[in-house]
Amino acid sequence: MPRPSAWVAVLRAGLSHSLSQEGCRTGITVNEKRGRARVNISEALGGGRRRQVPLPIEWSPENVDAIREAALVIYRTLAQGQPVAAAVAALTTTANDDTRPAGAIDWPALGEAFKQRKLSSGQTKATTWANVYARRQRAILAAADRAASPVQLLEAVTAPWADQPGCRGRQLLVQQTAALLRFGVDSGRLPTDWAPPLDLSPYVGRKRGAAPITTPMAVPDIVALVEAMPDPRWRLALQLVAAYGLRPEELQHLELRGGRLWCAYQKVTSKGRTEPRPLRLLPCDDWAAAWQLETTYRADRMPPLRAGYGAECLGLYVRRRALWGELRRRYEAQGEKLVLYSFRHAYAHRAHTLCALLPTKYVAAAMGHSLETHLAAYSRWIGDDEVDAAFERAAAGITTTAVVDVGAVRLSAQDT
Repeated sequence: MPRPSAWVAVLRAGLSHSLSQEGCRTGITVNEKRGRARVNISEALGGGRRRQVPLPIEWSPENVDAIREAALVIYRTLAQGQPVAAAVAALTTTANDDTRPAGAIDWPALGEAFKQRKLSSGQTKATTWANVYARRQRAILAAADRAASPVQLLEAVTAPWADQPGCRGRQLLVQQTAALLRFGVDSGRLPTDWAPPLDLSPYVGRKRGAAPITTPMAVPDIVALVEAMPDPRWRLALQLVAAYGLRPEELQHLELRGGRLWCAYQKVTSKGRTEPRPLRLLPCDDWAAAWQLETTYRADRMPPLRAGYGAECLGLYVRRRALWGELRRRYEAQGEKLVLYSFRHAYAHRAHTLCALLPTKYVAAAMGHSLETHLAAYSRWIGDDEVDAAFERAAAGITTTAVVDVGAVRLSAQDT
Protein backbone atom coordinates (compact mmCIF):
# COMPACT_ATOMS: atom_id res chain seq x y z
CA MET A 1 0.00 0.00 0.00
CA PRO A 2 1.57 3.34 -1.01
CA ARG A 3 2.44 5.80 1.71
CA PRO A 4 0.19 8.89 1.91
CA SER A 5 1.44 12.25 0.71
CA ALA A 6 3.12 14.50 3.25
CA TRP A 7 0.13 16.85 3.42
CA VAL A 8 -2.25 13.91 4.01
CA ALA A 9 -0.06 12.75 6.89
CA VAL A 10 -0.17 16.28 8.30
CA LEU A 11 -3.96 16.40 7.94
CA ARG A 12 -4.51 13.08 9.68
CA ALA A 13 -2.04 13.84 12.45
CA GLY A 14 -3.65 17.23 13.07
CA LEU A 15 -7.14 15.70 13.12
CA SER A 16 -6.00 12.97 15.51
CA HIS A 17 -4.48 15.59 17.82
CA SER A 18 -7.62 17.76 17.76
CA LEU A 19 -9.87 14.75 18.42
CA SER A 20 -7.70 13.60 21.32
CA GLN A 21 -8.02 17.08 22.82
CA GLU A 22 -11.78 16.48 22.90
CA GLY A 23 -11.49 12.99 24.38
CA CYS A 24 -11.78 10.97 21.17
CA ARG A 25 -9.02 8.43 20.58
CA THR A 26 -10.51 6.58 17.59
CA GLY A 27 -13.65 6.52 15.49
CA ILE A 28 -13.22 9.40 13.01
CA THR A 29 -10.93 9.27 9.99
CA VAL A 30 -10.75 11.01 6.62
CA ASN A 31 -9.81 9.88 3.12
CA GLU A 32 -10.36 10.70 -0.54
CA LYS A 33 -13.32 9.61 -2.67
CA ARG A 34 -13.47 10.72 -6.31
CA GLY A 35 -11.44 13.83 -5.69
CA ARG A 36 -13.46 14.90 -2.63
CA ALA A 37 -12.89 14.48 1.08
CA ARG A 38 -14.84 11.87 3.00
CA VAL A 39 -15.32 11.37 6.74
CA ASN A 40 -15.41 7.76 7.96
CA ILE A 41 -17.36 7.01 11.15
CA SER A 42 -16.78 3.83 13.18
CA GLU A 43 -19.50 1.51 14.40
CA ALA A 44 -19.21 2.83 17.95
CA LEU A 45 -19.97 6.40 16.87
CA GLY A 46 -22.28 5.52 13.99
CA GLY A 47 -25.02 3.80 15.96
CA GLY A 48 -23.78 0.25 15.41
CA ARG A 49 -22.77 0.53 11.77
CA ARG A 50 -19.98 2.17 9.88
CA ARG A 51 -20.87 5.35 8.01
CA GLN A 52 -19.24 7.54 5.37
CA VAL A 53 -20.06 11.22 4.98
CA PRO A 54 -18.91 12.79 1.69
CA LEU A 55 -17.80 16.40 2.08
CA PRO A 56 -18.25 19.15 -0.50
CA ILE A 57 -14.53 19.89 -0.13
CA GLU A 58 -11.83 19.10 -2.66
CA TRP A 59 -9.17 16.64 -1.44
CA SER A 60 -6.15 18.94 -1.73
CA PRO A 61 -3.43 20.40 0.52
CA GLU A 62 -5.06 23.84 0.34
CA ASN A 63 -8.10 22.47 2.21
CA VAL A 64 -6.34 20.76 5.12
CA ASP A 65 -7.89 23.04 7.73
CA ALA A 66 -11.36 22.92 6.16
CA ILE A 67 -11.39 19.11 6.05
CA ARG A 68 -10.21 18.85 9.64
CA GLU A 69 -12.82 21.35 10.87
CA ALA A 70 -15.61 19.50 9.04
CA ALA A 71 -14.59 16.19 10.63
CA LEU A 72 -14.55 17.86 14.07
CA VAL A 73 -18.07 19.26 13.55
CA ILE A 74 -19.35 15.77 12.72
CA TYR A 75 -17.66 14.26 15.78
CA ARG A 76 -19.00 16.91 18.15
CA THR A 77 -22.54 16.32 16.95
CA LEU A 78 -22.23 12.55 17.32
CA ALA A 79 -20.63 12.93 20.75
CA GLN A 80 -23.81 14.71 21.89
CA GLY A 81 -25.78 11.55 21.08
CA GLN A 82 -27.35 12.83 17.89
CA PRO A 83 -27.68 10.64 14.76
CA VAL A 84 -25.48 10.83 11.67
CA ALA A 85 -28.17 12.79 9.82
CA ALA A 86 -27.98 15.50 12.47
CA ALA A 87 -24.20 15.55 12.09
CA VAL A 88 -24.54 16.14 8.36
CA ALA A 89 -27.08 18.90 9.01
CA ALA A 90 -24.73 20.49 11.56
CA LEU A 91 -21.96 20.39 8.98
CA THR A 92 -24.15 22.22 6.45
CA THR A 93 -25.11 24.82 9.05
CA THR A 94 -21.49 25.40 10.00
CA ALA A 95 -20.46 25.79 6.37
CA ASN A 96 -22.97 28.65 6.01
CA ASP A 97 -22.15 30.24 9.37
CA ASP A 98 -19.90 33.30 9.37
CA THR A 99 -19.73 33.64 13.16
CA ARG A 100 -16.13 32.39 13.42
CA PRO A 101 -13.85 35.29 14.37
CA ALA A 102 -12.00 36.71 11.39
CA GLY A 103 -8.36 35.72 11.37
CA ALA A 104 -8.79 33.02 14.05
CA ILE A 105 -5.77 30.69 14.03
CA ASP A 106 -5.78 27.04 15.02
CA TRP A 107 -2.43 27.03 16.78
CA PRO A 108 -2.48 23.35 17.90
CA ALA A 109 -3.07 22.27 14.29
CA LEU A 110 -0.29 24.55 13.11
CA GLY A 111 2.07 23.12 15.71
CA GLU A 112 1.23 19.55 14.71
CA ALA A 113 1.72 20.36 11.02
CA PHE A 114 5.09 21.96 11.81
CA LYS A 115 6.16 18.86 13.74
CA GLN A 116 5.16 16.53 10.91
CA ARG A 117 6.99 18.66 8.37
CA LYS A 118 10.21 18.62 10.42
CA LEU A 119 10.03 14.86 10.91
CA SER A 120 8.88 13.85 7.42
CA SER A 121 11.46 16.07 5.70
CA GLY A 122 14.32 14.32 7.49
CA GLN A 123 15.57 17.61 8.99
CA THR A 124 14.83 16.41 12.52
CA LYS A 125 14.87 12.97 14.14
CA ALA A 126 12.07 11.91 16.48
CA THR A 127 14.48 11.86 19.42
CA THR A 128 15.68 15.37 18.59
CA TRP A 129 12.09 16.59 18.47
CA ALA A 130 11.35 15.03 21.86
CA ASN A 131 14.56 16.34 23.48
CA VAL A 132 14.96 19.76 21.82
CA TYR A 133 11.66 20.91 20.34
CA ALA A 134 8.69 19.45 22.22
CA ARG A 135 8.94 21.40 25.49
CA ARG A 136 9.58 24.72 23.75
CA GLN A 137 6.79 24.12 21.26
CA ARG A 138 4.34 23.71 24.14
CA ALA A 139 5.47 27.04 25.58
CA ILE A 140 5.13 28.76 22.17
CA LEU A 141 1.63 27.41 21.52
CA ALA A 142 0.51 28.32 25.04
CA ALA A 143 1.61 31.93 24.46
CA ALA A 144 0.18 32.11 20.93
CA ASP A 145 -3.45 32.38 22.03
CA ARG A 146 -2.65 35.64 23.84
CA ALA A 147 -0.72 37.18 20.93
CA ALA A 148 -2.13 39.24 18.08
CA SER A 149 1.11 39.64 16.11
CA PRO A 150 4.51 37.97 15.70
CA VAL A 151 6.13 40.66 17.83
CA GLN A 152 3.67 40.05 20.67
CA LEU A 153 4.31 36.32 20.44
CA LEU A 154 8.09 36.75 20.60
CA GLU A 155 7.72 39.11 23.55
CA ALA A 156 5.44 36.65 25.33
CA VAL A 157 7.71 33.62 24.93
CA THR A 158 10.80 35.55 26.06
CA ALA A 159 9.13 37.20 29.06
CA PRO A 160 10.08 34.34 31.45
CA TRP A 161 13.71 34.78 30.30
CA ALA A 162 13.84 38.50 31.02
CA ASP A 163 16.72 38.09 33.49
CA GLN A 164 18.75 35.84 31.16
CA PRO A 165 19.41 37.83 27.97
CA GLY A 166 21.48 36.03 25.37
CA CYS A 167 21.38 32.64 27.06
CA ARG A 168 21.16 29.50 24.95
CA GLY A 169 17.68 28.52 26.13
CA ARG A 170 16.25 31.90 25.20
CA GLN A 171 18.02 31.81 21.82
CA LEU A 172 16.54 28.40 20.98
CA LEU A 173 13.07 29.53 22.01
CA VAL A 174 13.24 32.59 19.75
CA GLN A 175 14.62 30.58 16.84
CA GLN A 176 11.92 27.93 17.12
CA THR A 177 9.18 30.55 17.40
CA ALA A 178 10.44 32.22 14.23
CA ALA A 179 10.68 28.84 12.46
CA LEU A 180 7.08 28.01 13.36
CA LEU A 181 5.86 31.39 12.08
CA ARG A 182 7.83 31.10 8.84
CA PHE A 183 6.41 27.63 8.26
CA GLY A 184 2.88 28.91 8.89
CA VAL A 185 3.25 31.78 6.42
CA ASP A 186 5.05 29.72 3.77
CA SER A 187 2.42 26.95 3.91
CA GLY A 188 -0.50 29.39 3.83
CA ARG A 189 -1.68 28.49 7.32
CA LEU A 190 -0.90 31.99 8.62
CA PRO A 191 -1.50 35.39 7.02
CA THR A 192 1.60 37.07 5.62
CA ASP A 193 1.56 39.67 8.40
CA TRP A 194 2.54 36.85 10.81
CA ALA A 195 5.99 36.54 9.24
CA PRO A 196 8.64 36.90 11.99
CA PRO A 197 11.00 39.92 12.03
CA LEU A 198 14.17 39.50 10.01
CA ASP A 199 16.29 40.64 12.95
CA LEU A 200 15.74 38.39 15.97
CA SER A 201 18.65 39.72 18.03
CA PRO A 202 16.51 42.11 20.14
CA TYR A 203 14.45 39.14 21.34
CA VAL A 204 17.45 36.90 22.00
CA GLY A 205 19.22 39.67 23.88
CA ARG A 206 22.90 40.02 24.65
CA LYS A 207 24.73 38.53 27.59
CA ARG A 208 25.85 41.14 30.09
CA GLY A 209 29.25 39.57 30.62
CA ALA A 210 31.66 37.88 28.25
CA ALA A 211 31.13 34.14 28.35
CA PRO A 212 34.21 32.00 28.83
CA ILE A 213 35.23 30.14 25.67
CA THR A 214 35.14 26.37 25.91
CA THR A 215 38.67 25.16 25.38
CA PRO A 216 40.55 22.02 24.28
CA MET A 217 41.79 19.86 27.12
CA ALA A 218 45.54 19.34 27.46
CA VAL A 219 46.82 15.78 26.96
CA PRO A 220 48.39 15.44 30.47
CA ASP A 221 45.03 16.42 31.98
CA ILE A 222 43.20 13.91 29.76
CA VAL A 223 45.50 11.07 30.80
CA ALA A 224 45.31 12.02 34.49
CA LEU A 225 41.50 12.16 34.42
CA VAL A 226 41.23 8.80 32.65
CA GLU A 227 43.50 7.20 35.24
CA ALA A 228 41.36 8.68 38.01
CA MET A 229 38.23 6.84 36.80
CA PRO A 230 37.52 4.11 39.42
CA ASP A 231 35.02 2.21 37.24
CA PRO A 232 36.64 0.47 34.20
CA ARG A 233 33.44 0.87 32.17
CA TRP A 234 33.42 4.65 32.48
CA ARG A 235 37.19 4.72 32.03
CA LEU A 236 36.74 2.96 28.68
CA ALA A 237 34.04 5.45 27.66
CA LEU A 238 36.28 8.39 28.46
CA GLN A 239 39.22 6.81 26.64
CA LEU A 240 37.10 6.41 23.50
CA VAL A 241 35.87 10.00 23.62
CA ALA A 242 39.38 11.38 24.15
CA ALA A 243 41.23 9.16 21.68
CA TYR A 244 38.83 9.52 18.75
CA GLY A 245 37.27 12.92 19.43
CA LEU A 246 33.80 11.39 19.74
CA ARG A 247 30.56 13.08 20.58
CA PRO A 248 29.40 11.47 23.84
CA GLU A 249 26.21 10.28 22.14
CA GLU A 250 28.32 8.31 19.65
CA LEU A 251 29.45 5.92 22.40
CA GLN A 252 26.18 4.04 21.90
CA HIS A 253 26.79 3.57 18.17
CA LEU A 254 30.21 1.89 18.06
CA GLU A 255 30.87 -1.43 16.37
CA LEU A 256 33.81 -3.52 15.22
CA ARG A 257 34.12 -4.14 11.48
CA GLY A 258 37.03 -6.29 10.39
CA GLY A 259 38.95 -5.54 13.56
CA ARG A 260 38.44 -1.79 13.18
CA LEU A 261 36.22 0.50 15.23
CA TRP A 262 33.40 2.25 13.37
CA CYS A 263 30.88 4.84 14.48
CA ALA A 264 27.43 4.19 12.98
CA TYR A 265 25.85 7.32 14.47
CA GLN A 266 24.13 9.55 11.92
CA LYS A 267 23.65 13.15 12.98
CA VAL A 268 20.79 14.88 11.16
CA THR A 269 21.12 18.62 10.52
CA SER A 270 19.70 21.13 8.06
CA LYS A 271 22.78 20.45 5.90
CA GLY A 272 22.09 16.73 5.67
CA ARG A 273 22.88 13.48 7.43
CA THR A 274 26.36 12.35 8.46
CA GLU A 275 27.54 8.94 7.28
CA PRO A 276 29.00 6.07 9.36
CA ARG A 277 32.77 6.39 9.57
CA PRO A 278 35.81 4.40 10.70
CA LEU A 279 37.52 5.85 13.76
CA ARG A 280 41.11 7.03 13.48
CA LEU A 281 43.75 7.81 16.08
CA LEU A 282 45.87 10.86 15.37
CA PRO A 283 49.46 10.00 14.34
CA CYS A 284 50.74 12.17 17.20
CA ASP A 285 48.77 10.35 19.92
CA ASP A 286 51.09 7.60 21.12
CA TRP A 287 49.41 7.75 24.53
CA ALA A 288 46.06 6.85 22.94
CA ALA A 289 47.57 4.08 20.82
CA ALA A 290 48.90 2.52 24.04
CA TRP A 291 45.30 1.96 25.21
CA GLN A 292 44.77 -0.53 22.32
CA LEU A 293 41.10 0.34 22.14
CA GLU A 294 40.40 -1.56 18.93
CA THR A 295 41.59 -4.82 20.44
CA THR A 296 39.99 -4.33 23.87
CA TYR A 297 36.64 -2.75 22.92
CA ARG A 298 33.51 -4.79 23.56
CA ALA A 299 29.98 -3.45 23.84
CA ASP A 300 29.37 -5.35 27.09
CA ARG A 301 32.29 -3.52 28.69
CA MET A 302 30.63 -0.14 28.17
CA PRO A 303 28.79 1.71 30.96
CA PRO A 304 24.97 2.00 31.02
CA LEU A 305 23.94 4.89 28.76
CA ARG A 306 20.39 5.99 27.99
CA ALA A 307 19.60 6.34 24.30
CA GLY A 308 19.69 10.01 23.37
CA TYR A 309 21.28 11.01 26.70
CA GLY A 310 24.90 9.97 26.23
CA ALA A 311 26.28 13.40 27.10
CA GLU A 312 24.11 13.70 30.22
CA CYS A 313 25.09 10.25 31.51
CA LEU A 314 28.82 10.62 30.91
CA GLY A 315 28.80 14.23 32.08
CA LEU A 316 27.11 13.31 35.36
CA TYR A 317 29.68 10.62 36.11
CA VAL A 318 32.66 12.83 35.23
CA ARG A 319 31.37 15.77 37.29
CA ARG A 320 31.35 13.57 40.37
CA ARG A 321 35.12 13.07 40.14
CA ALA A 322 37.16 15.36 42.38
CA LEU A 323 39.90 15.78 39.77
CA TRP A 324 37.38 17.12 37.24
CA GLY A 325 36.39 19.84 39.68
CA GLU A 326 40.03 20.77 40.24
CA LEU A 327 40.72 20.94 36.52
CA ARG A 328 37.67 23.09 35.86
CA ARG A 329 38.72 25.59 38.53
CA ARG A 330 42.23 25.75 37.10
CA TYR A 331 40.99 26.36 33.55
CA GLU A 332 38.53 29.00 34.75
CA ALA A 333 41.35 30.81 36.54
CA GLN A 334 42.97 31.15 33.11
CA GLY A 335 39.77 32.56 31.56
CA GLU A 336 38.85 29.27 29.90
CA LYS A 337 35.98 26.83 30.32
CA LEU A 338 36.26 23.07 30.58
CA VAL A 339 33.26 21.04 29.34
CA LEU A 340 32.67 17.46 28.25
CA TYR A 341 33.19 18.47 24.62
CA SER A 342 36.70 19.68 25.54
CA PHE A 343 37.89 16.14 24.73
CA ARG A 344 36.49 16.47 21.18
CA HIS A 345 37.87 20.00 20.90
CA ALA A 346 41.28 18.67 21.92
CA TYR A 347 41.26 16.07 19.14
CA ALA A 348 40.69 18.79 16.53
CA HIS A 349 43.28 21.08 18.11
CA ARG A 350 45.97 18.37 18.14
CA ALA A 351 45.17 17.47 14.54
CA HIS A 352 45.90 21.02 13.40
CA THR A 353 48.84 21.88 15.64
CA LEU A 354 50.72 18.56 16.00
CA CYS A 355 49.72 16.85 12.75
CA ALA A 356 50.20 19.75 10.38
CA LEU A 357 50.34 17.56 7.27
CA LEU A 358 46.73 16.42 7.77
CA PRO A 359 44.49 18.48 5.45
CA THR A 360 41.59 20.11 7.29
CA LYS A 361 38.94 18.40 5.17
CA TYR A 362 40.25 14.99 6.22
CA VAL A 363 40.21 15.94 9.89
CA ALA A 364 36.60 17.07 9.48
CA ALA A 365 35.70 13.75 7.85
CA ALA A 366 37.37 11.81 10.67
CA MET A 367 35.26 13.75 13.20
CA GLY A 368 32.02 13.17 11.34
CA HIS A 369 30.99 16.65 10.24
CA SER A 370 31.27 18.97 7.26
CA LEU A 371 34.28 21.14 6.48
CA GLU A 372 32.14 24.27 7.01
CA THR A 373 31.08 23.10 10.46
CA HIS A 374 34.65 22.17 11.33
CA LEU A 375 36.09 25.55 10.36
CA ALA A 376 33.31 27.45 12.16
CA ALA A 377 33.75 25.47 15.37
CA TYR A 378 37.52 25.02 15.66
CA SER A 379 39.20 27.98 13.98
CA ARG A 380 38.71 30.01 17.18
CA TRP A 381 41.63 28.24 18.89
CA ILE A 382 44.23 29.15 16.28
CA GLY A 383 46.52 31.67 17.96
CA ASP A 384 49.23 33.90 16.50
CA ASP A 385 52.00 31.54 17.59
CA GLU A 386 50.34 28.66 15.76
CA VAL A 387 49.86 30.79 12.63
CA ASP A 388 53.58 31.73 12.72
CA ALA A 389 54.56 28.07 13.11
CA ALA A 390 52.36 27.09 10.14
CA PHE A 391 53.99 29.74 7.96
CA GLU A 392 57.45 28.56 8.99
CA ARG A 393 56.57 24.97 8.07
CA ALA A 394 55.22 26.15 4.72
CA ALA A 395 58.41 28.13 4.04
CA ALA A 396 60.56 25.12 4.92
CA GLY A 397 58.47 22.96 2.62
CA ILE A 398 58.87 25.38 -0.27
CA THR A 399 62.65 25.46 0.22
CA THR A 400 62.84 21.66 0.27
CA THR A 401 60.70 21.38 -2.83
CA ALA A 402 62.85 23.93 -4.68
CA VAL A 403 66.03 21.97 -3.93
CA VAL A 404 64.42 18.74 -5.14
CA ASP A 405 63.22 20.44 -8.32
CA VAL A 406 66.70 21.84 -9.09
CA GLY A 407 68.28 18.44 -8.53
CA ALA A 408 65.78 16.84 -10.88
CA VAL A 409 66.65 19.35 -13.60
CA ARG A 410 70.37 18.68 -13.21
CA LEU A 411 69.81 14.94 -13.36
CA SER A 412 67.75 15.33 -16.50
CA ALA A 413 70.52 17.43 -18.12
CA GLN A 414 73.15 14.79 -17.36
CA ASP A 415 71.02 12.04 -18.88
CA THR A 416 70.68 13.90 -22.16
